[in-house]
Amino acid sequence: MTLRAVPLLPEPTCLHPDTSLLDALNLMLDNGVNHLPVCNGSEWAGLVDINDILGELLPASARDERGLKDLRFVGDGIALIAPHIKELATRRVHDVELLDLPTLDEDTPLLEAALLLYRHDAPLPVLGADGRLRGMLSRRVLLAHLLTQTGS
Repeated sequence: MTLRAVPLLPEPTCLHPDTSLLDALNLMLDNGVNHLPVCNGSEWAGLVDINDILGELLPASARDERGLKDLRFVGDGIALIAPHIKELATRRVHDVELLDLPTLDEDTPLLEAALLLYRHDAPLPVLGADGRLRGMLSRRVLLAHLLTQTGS
């Protein structure tokens, strides 16, 4: 059985790389999702993650692997965060590193799709033969489909 049989998440709105990070964040919050696909025209460009946007609110010294280990000394940092939230309106999706994920096609076998989902922390894009995004495959959707198919 292949992904053709799996009801994908509804075809999501594909963000343009020039979409502001604030608009992307609001869309994620409004839709209760942590990731949104990004397309350049009709071509898949990657996935923007809510964690990337959260990182934009933190000082660069805290984002670096060898940087600050905690920010407790700051206390209530809302005054430090507020200007960064406003900057999200001027920053673009293409300014953050998009998740470069493997793409699936509609003929991908279910076991292969399960393996790729297991290895990645995000839903995976399913592209049609024309290269256009057909929808996103999440762990939850795949597991629900498998349970239905096995009568469990």
